Amino acid sequence: FARYTLHIITNTQLLMLFTFSGTNWLAEIVSQIYNEGNLSEKRGFLLERALHSHQPNSPTPDLSALPSPRIFKTHLPYNVIPKSPNKDTVCKYIYVARNPKDVVVSYYFFWSGISSSWHGPWEFFAKLFVEGNVPWNHWNDHVLDWWKHKDDANILFVKYEDLKKVSNPLVFWDLLSHVRSIADFLNRPLTDDIISRIAEQSSFSAMKKDRDSVLTVPFRDGRNVPILRKGVVGDWKNYFTPELNERFEKEVLAKLQGSGLEFDFEI
Repeated sequence: FARYTLHIITNTQLLMLFTFSGTNWLAEIVSQIYNEGNLSEKRGFLLERALHSHQPNSPTPDLSALPSPRIFKTHLPYNVIPKSPNKDTVCKYIYVARNPKDVVVSYYFFWSGISSSWHGPWEFFAKLFVEGNVPWNHWNDHVLDWWKHKDDANILFVKYEDLKKVSNPLVFWDLLSHVRSIADFLNRPLTDDIISRIAEQSSFSAMKKDRDSVLTVPFRDGRNVPILRKGVVGDWKNYFTPELNERFEKEVLAKLQGSGLEFDFEI
């Protein structure tokens, strides 16, 4: 990935995550928080602010030229993010982690659709993922580096599966608490009615219904394909062989042992 210096600017927040871990879902929640749940406002500004798409030979983006709130999404690892000992200028980060088995499945379907240079089978892509030979390298290194800082005051660490669990209508109030915690972290005090509306409007089913015409990417076959695919926990079971599952357990998940970080692989 391109390594470049991001100058620390007051009132800058970044949404951080390994790729295909709920990027656009979290962007939708944050967009609605800043728009106070008003769907008539411009909601796609986060989709246009992706620092990881910065090219090595292009000018370093001037973040100070952008109006507040300066909010971006990126897949950058912890070691290259802006840091400051001054609490008044430190950036805030929301990091979303997703179980790696579902990550690699989502990663494969997206990459095989948009990349003109990738024509390999699923099994080979999964092998590359385990070995860290994909953009953003090893999943476990990326996630663990952020997990080590989960208690930092300027970092909110969220698990994708926890958000999906609370999307169940039977535990809707838990979803409200997650939206509330994100809003509070961003210093955006909102009423209970607005929080409730955001929770309803940012559910995967609501986004799928409302945003497919906007959230599309051009596939190499000429189609514009919705970037939201399934948004479920456990889709990996439809693609993993017992051998691949064993390899993930030994070579990816085993590296989480002793860290305290655990994931749900089905709900």
